[in-house]
Amino acid sequence: FPNCCHPVENARLMRIAVVIPFYRADRWFAETLASVMAQRRRPDEIIVVDDASGASNCRTLTALPPAVRVIHLERNGGVGAARQTGCEAATAEAIAFLDADDWWEPGYLGMTEDVLNRFPNAPAAYATVVKHDADGRGTAFTNKPEFLEAREAIVRSHAYPSGFVARRQAIDRVGGWSRDRQMIEDWDFFVRLLDQCGAAPLMPEPLVHYRAGNHESVNAQHWAIVQRWRHTLAVDRQLVEKYFGAGSARRRLAQALSDRHHRAGGIRGLCYGVAGRALGSPLHRTLAS
Repeated sequence: FPNCCHPVENARLMRIAVVIPFYRADRWFAETLASVMAQRRRPDEIIVVDDASGASNCRTLTALPPAVRVIHLERNGGVGAARQTGCEAATAEAIAFLDADDWWEPGYLGMTEDVLNRFPNAPAAYATVVKHDADGRGTAFTNKPEFLEAREAIVRSHAYPSGFVARRQAIDRVGGWSRDRQMIEDWDFFVRLLDQCGAAPLMPEPLVHYRAGNHESVNAQHWAIVQRWRHTLAVDRQLVEKYFGAGSARRRLAQALSDRHHRAGGIRGLCYGVAGRALGSPLHRTLAS
């Protein structure tokens, strides 16, 4: 494994900030914040960034505990911009991200501290996540590499923002979260950070809960997602081809189209499947081989 993932005993972690992007998330935010306040290892900073929700859509951001700092943005810039605003406002040396509809088990930040202590040269750590569907059923995704490297992250979505903590120096080194995209911003951030700063060790216990059902209205916009993948891969083409060779950015788009094919179904899904095959073999088949 890379040098950044050689364990060191008796290291001491710096302060940890929690950054929560918020956009019209009143329905779930109280539960999200309660999970932060219940951490056995208390955060040193809690920053909530309201992405121009409007007064009627952020009622839960009033009368918060004194430890919580709220930043209200005047214009909606997307979740990546909100996270970056929180990073710039934080003074801690490590930043844990939590979306406003997800939640943590009480031991999450303690495990974060333990893992980053053990690997003081690692730029970040990532967690096993329990995905909750609209009906409330949870599925823990435990089949993750012990150390997540850029090559793996380019192809597979192992990391979720709510289960990702990064050192501030690493965030600054890669220029932070992109402010110019509404989706795929997490993939873009993760692969840039892992590429430039090294692999991230896994926090194996499933202490992070991701509420997938709340995003169904977004996931239904298949064409918009494909277009954002196209834009992302155009921007990050050199990075993808660095690991997989010429034409691999096109094949990563083929993988995204294949994913839309299985999710959309019907005539639209068939069209995605045909378009994907026209671009070549999906990139994840290369990783599997």
